[in-house]
Amino acid sequence: MSGGVDSSVAAALLRDEGHDVVGVTMRLWGGPSDSGCCAVSD
Repeated sequence: MSGGVDSSVAAALLRDEGHDVVGVTMRLWGGPSDSGCCAVSD
């Protein structure tokens, strides 16, 4: 999901029409990671 409202509204409209909707966020950064790869607990 983007930081804006349009992707959330589009997802809600699709869900209301009966579609299965899953929201995904991808976190990108350029610095070194303390914990290695991302985990659900991050």
